[in-house]
Amino acid sequence: MDDEDSVGANKCPVCGSDPRTHPGLRFKINTKCYHRICEGCVDRNFSSGKAECPVAGCHVNLWKREWRTQTFEDLKIEREVEIRKRVGKTLDRREEEFETKRDYDDYLELKEELIMNLVFNTDVQATRRKLRDYAVANGIKTDTNDSTSEPTAKPVKWKEVAADAADPSGLIKGLKKIVVPKAKAPYDPFMGMARTRDYYEVKESYVARARGKPADAMSAAGYDFHQYVDECLLRAFAGFGVFIEDEMGAKGAPVSV
Repeated sequence: MDDEDSVGANKCPVCGSDPRTHPGLRFKINTKCYHRICEGCVDRNFSSGKAECPVAGCHVNLWKREWRTQTFEDLKIEREVEIRKRVGKTLDRREEEFETKRDYDDYLELKEELIMNLVFNTDVQATRRKLRDYAVANGIKTDTNDSTSEPTAKPVKWKEVAADAADPSGLIKGLKKIVVPKAKAPYDPFMGMARTRDYYEVKESYVARARGKPADAMSAAGYDFHQYVDECLLRAFAGFGVFIEDEMGAKGAPVSV
């Protein structure tokens, strides 16, 4: 291609501006129809809101925010990179989520197949439907302006799958089953110690179990070692709910004189 043809290829298809007559001319593309027009045409056609692409024969509706600066010189590469980014946001599984390395490799092959279908316009509707079903089944939020989605499709009817299936849509195979963690018991500062006993327990005698060995009965008003520990804990945690229920229940009761 000679220099004259190269300059002609850089002309804006809407207003006909080119770098020779407009130094510093900059172009923008969109990620729906991938047409390339100058910034001036973008401002004129989309500053008031959503409008059709101004390129002749194109009727794709666009917002001004959907036009961006071109990254790659070849628009085919630009489109493929954009598709890969969008599919990657939906299919973002990691290797540790799969049972085996072979399952992960199959997933990567499936992902590449779906991307190539969109890049080369092969089974586009079926591919978009698979991606949409997968996103809906796994609670993934997708962009309604995404050209890889299918916003007008009918509601999905799910097949019967196991409750612990990692992918309810059934698109990805070999994922590890979801393991629901066991519910933790509420924290108990008393560690199972009885809370219904009184502060003191009067007995005829007390058995000392110092160092784990039983001793002779004590006739004095002493405490069993473990009972003394219980007493200390009861005093320390009495304000943590041990007697609060009794106090709240007695609020409405008449006070006896």
